[in-house]
Amino acid sequence: MTFHPIRSAACAAALFALAFARAFAAEPASAPNAAPARTYAIVSLIGDQFAVVSRGPEVGTRLDPNQRKLFPVPDAVFDRIAAGAVERAILHAHPGAPVLKASIRDPRLFALQEKLFTESAESHDMRIALHDLLSKAGATDLVLVTKRRGDATFPIVSGRIGVGGPINGIGFYLDNESQMYNTQHLMTGTGFLAPYAFLMVSMIDLADMHVVKSKQALESTMFLPVDKQGADRAWDALSANEKVDSLDLVIRRSVETGMADVLAP
Repeated sequence: MTFHPIRSAACAAALFALAFARAFAAEPASAPNAAPARTYAIVSLIGDQFAVVSRGPEVGTRLDPNQRKLFPVPDAVFDRIAAGAVERAILHAHPGAPVLKASIRDPRLFALQEKLFTESAESHDMRIALHDLLSKAGATDLVLVTKRRGDATFPIVSGRIGVGGPINGIGFYLDNESQMYNTQHLMTGTGFLAPYAFLMVSMIDLADMHVVKSKQALESTMFLPVDKQGADRAWDALSANEKVDSLDLVIRRSVETGMADVLAP
C-alpha cells in the first residue's frame, strides 16, 4: 500500500469529521449526576487487517524465518472489541465517566498510527485534526489502541516456542512442524495454532497531545490439532467461528492488560 500523507489540517479534519460525528451520535456519553473531571475518547486502530504467519525453516540468520499473508477486514468488528474492552476498564475505574467511542476506517490513519505519538512532518496534521475534533466533542483524554511489534515466540509449560521473527497487531501464528505434548490430555501431536494480539494501549492528554502513559500488551493463546477430532493440520485446530472467538479473547486480554497499567495511579 502506498501512503500519501495529508498536507493540511483542514483536509485531515474533513476526512474524519463525519466518522467522529456518526460515532459520537450513535454512542453518546453517559450522563452522571456530577460531571467528572475527565471525559475519555476511545480510538482503536488494530482491526483493518489480520495476519496469518506460517513458520518457515530455521536458516540460522537474522532474516525473518516466517511467511505471512495479510487479510483485510472491511468491518470494524475487531476495533469494536478493543474499544469495548477499553470502555469497560474505564467505567470500572471511574464509574459514570463519559466515554466517546469513535470508529475510524480511513487507511491513512491506520498506516500512520505509529507516528501519532510524536510530532513530525507526517503526523502534524493528523494530530491537529484528532485534537480539534475530539476536544470539540468534549473529550479531555484519548485512549488509543494501536498495533505493537513483538517476537513470534509463544509461552508453553517449559518456556517458549517459536522460531522468532517480528509479528504485530492481530492474527494467527501457524506451526506445522513442532512436536507438541498436551499435559492435560497426555497426547502428542504435530503443530499448533496461536491466535495473538500484540497491542499498545496509550493514554493521551488532549490538552497538548502528549502521551501520559503507554503499555504494550503481547497476548496469545494456543490450540493443538491433536485436541480436535478430524484436524490433520494446525490451521484446522479451530473452526472459522472459533478463530474469530479466539481473536476476540486475545484482543480483550491484551487491552485489559494495557488498561490496568494505563489507569493505575
